[in-house]
Amino acid sequence: MALERNVKKRTTRTADRRNIWLLILTTLLVVVSVVLFTPPNEKINQGLDIQGGLSVVLTANSTDGEPVTPEDMEKSRAIIESRVNALGASEATVQEQGSNQILVQIPGLSDTEQALATIGRTGSLEFARLDSFTDETVREAIDSGQTSGEGTVTDEFGNAFPSGQVQHMSVEQGTYTPIVTGADITNVTIGRESEGSTYYAVNLTLNSQGAQAFAEASRDLVADHGKIVIILDGEVQQAPAVQSEIPGGQVSITGNYTLDEAKNLQTILESGSLPVSFEYAQSQVVGPTLGQDALVSGVIVALIGLALVMLYLLFFYKGLGLITAAAMAVFAVLYLGILAALSAFHLFSLSLAGIAGIVLTIGMAADSSILTVERFREEIRMGRSVKAASITGVKHAIFTSIDADLVTMVSALCLFFLASASVKGFGMTLALGIICDIAMMLIFKAPLIRLLAPKVIARHPGFWGIKDSIDASRGYAELAAAEGVPEREAETGAQMNAAETREIVDADDPADASKTVAAVRKIHGRFIKHDINFLGYRKVFLTVAAVAMVACFAIVGIRGLNFGIEFVGGTSIAFHGTGDITTEQMRDAFDAAGEPDAVIQTTETNGEPGFLVRTTTTSAEDATAHANEVAEELGMTTSDFEVTTIGPDWGASVIQSSVIAFLVSILLIIVYIAIRFEYKMGVMAIVALLHDLVLVVGIYALVGREVNPNTIAALLTILGYSLYDTVVVFHRINDNMKGEDIRCTFMTMANHSMNQVFIRTINTTLTSFIPVFAMLLFGGETLKDFAFAMAIGLIAGSYSSIAIACPLYCMWKTREPKFAKLQKKYGTEIGRFEFDHSASTGIAQVPLARLEADARAAQAAEAATAAGTGEATAGAHAAGAKASSNKKKKHKHGRAQ
Repeated sequence: MALERNVKKRTTRTADRRNIWLLILTTLLVVVSVVLFTPPNEKINQGLDIQGGLSVVLTANSTDGEPVTPEDMEKSRAIIESRVNALGASEATVQEQGSNQILVQIPGLSDTEQALATIGRTGSLEFARLDSFTDETVREAIDSGQTSGEGTVTDEFGNAFPSGQVQHMSVEQGTYTPIVTGADITNVTIGRESEGSTYYAVNLTLNSQGAQAFAEASRDLVADHGKIVIILDGEVQQAPAVQSEIPGGQVSITGNYTLDEAKNLQTILESGSLPVSFEYAQSQVVGPTLGQDALVSGVIVALIGLALVMLYLLFFYKGLGLITAAAMAVFAVLYLGILAALSAFHLFSLSLAGIAGIVLTIGMAADSSILTVERFREEIRMGRSVKAASITGVKHAIFTSIDADLVTMVSALCLFFLASASVKGFGMTLALGIICDIAMMLIFKAPLIRLLAPKVIARHPGFWGIKDSIDASRGYAELAAAEGVPEREAETGAQMNAAETREIVDADDPADASKTVAAVRKIHGRFIKHDINFLGYRKVFLTVAAVAMVACFAIVGIRGLNFGIEFVGGTSIAFHGTGDITTEQMRDAFDAAGEPDAVIQTTETNGEPGFLVRTTTTSAEDATAHANEVAEELGMTTSDFEVTTIGPDWGASVIQSSVIAFLVSILLIIVYIAIRFEYKMGVMAIVALLHDLVLVVGIYALVGREVNPNTIAALLTILGYSLYDTVVVFHRINDNMKGEDIRCTFMTMANHSMNQVFIRTINTTLTSFIPVFAMLLFGGETLKDFAFAMAIGLIAGSYSSIAIACPLYCMWKTREPKFAKLQKKYGTEIGRFEFDHSASTGIAQVPLARLEADARAAQAAEAATAAGTGEATAGAHAAGAKASSNKKKKHKHGRAQ
């Protein structure tokens, strides 16, 4: 025994040391993160809607003399957008303006020259044999190496000065015969020109057709070392001599490129060549679309909401609420540190969609913390010691949280890799937040609870909020001792038939029975004391959901959706010389003119302040009339603004990529849940998700709110909440389904599982809903669309897990032969676990141990009857009573030890 105690002590010390080292690691990571993101407004890049940036107008010119077609403009817009995203400006705006212009707005003002040199470049790459050039002068100049030199600039007096930039020789298209073009490129990489070189080369891989053509040309030219000319956008980049045959389709472009220049060329070649050429019409600095006042008020309101959440957690969980708050704080610090690190490498810009991802992951962090605390308290109620509960309870809670996190991660990664525009930013912030949440659980929350549990939490149960769980455990212990079964069984299986439980206790010792029942009735605490019969009302829930879905589809079909300018285009009104006019004054003026959803940005051109206003009005005449009203209201004249029609910045390609990402994520979620649990759970999780999305869209159509990128951000956030909540419920059903100590219908078991996580569902919904609701009531107008959709989605996500996903899954599951037999045996009524046994209906669902004891007694009685001896029957009953009594005493004795 001494050896056993020593082994336990060593094991405990090892675990304690591991937990301490994990907390030390957490502290170091927190310190590093604080250094990285302080101050946040400088260290974390901000998107166009928060910070503003550079606005450039590109005008298209046809390269073949034909008019620029709408197809050319849409293709050009998509290519320019991919180039901007490759620069790290993933939250940029790219939209058509007028019939031959593209408006590009890039967050921030860093590397503007690089951006301008990349986004509008045509990117037409060609390889041609030097001997195919028809202009003798050009051919001789290329052959002698006179293809580039330092450019010059001319001042207003006609004097020429060196520009300091390389200028390449221009050649006319049609004066040479291309061997291969950019269309033959399948891959573009960057490498050093040669070993030890400080310059970079752009390496190309050609398709089979291009590789064959290049091999044939190099084979012809190798004998006399003829040259192959590389032409980009009509300018000769270089003309290397062929030294050997090049058969593999591997070609390098060299030209003393720096790393940034090589990356820019890579971006241009990977995105493809523009069908038309572009020139810069104008550029200006623009302010944020949200408006700084609206953003500040939104942040303040959200912080107040989070403070209320903290107070609620402290009120409900007491000392454990402090751990929950600390876990959320650690999560937030680690998260901001990662965002700051990515911002330093220009890989991240925070937009409203990104904020939506952050809001969702903070909610998930709160959810995982609440889940841990609830499971910890539940394990104590089941009779475990505080120390044991800190190990088993925390482990089960973390496994559940990780499962829910990984399901959401599947969706986040699909959105990041397959979608574009702000949807891509949402996927990125969501994926990073999930990683932080898992790390926080493993290196902070679990070690902290396990260190505090044996000596701190156990000694002060009232302060730490576990006293009610300990008291409940004692009541269950008395009930278990009276029944002669383990405490866990007393808490679950035996309570499914309260009448039988009371009968067993009365038969053993009426005095003990009254004391036991009284003890159970006195149990009080912050947990579900009587199971709510959710599945008993499944037909009502599903009928309401079906009616709601039909109504939503009808409303959308009849009223339609009020799409914002980002989806349908409209008009752009540029005001200049606006003086001291504020954003709010401009917004109020447009509201009075009948344009309440106008997107307003401040601008600055050559030091002159102005506004860029975009509206959904597609008629230039109507937009001009509205602009005249605004100008008159604000004391301006008609010469102070210009009106231009613009196309949507969420073009068909963006919407298509987002839909593909969503559909792929649905399939992968079903596959993941099928592997982790079973495919039926995955299908029902998606059904609940679609219910939530359709409900929000239907309500938007009903109230006529504008659907804009803020709405899309909220819908994506709802997607995450709905999946997380549903997986948590399914995880508990799956855990209980593995148990063999209870014999009951699948419906009864699932109903109890839903009740086990119901308090957690209420608390996590409240902790997420309070800040959103505060933003909806008191936030700026531009944030209310986001808050409105979020508020609906949070309620719908929690509701659908209980009222749609679980009932449908249980109805499907009950049809399986195994569970169909149980339902035939026990009936269709849902068993309810009640602490107050006196009011429960008698349902023939009892603990497995009691079923087995009854079966043995019945067999003994049959044997005695067959022998024809009444004495044997009496002996069998006496033996059964004695065994029950011994079991009861043994159980009591075990607890006394």
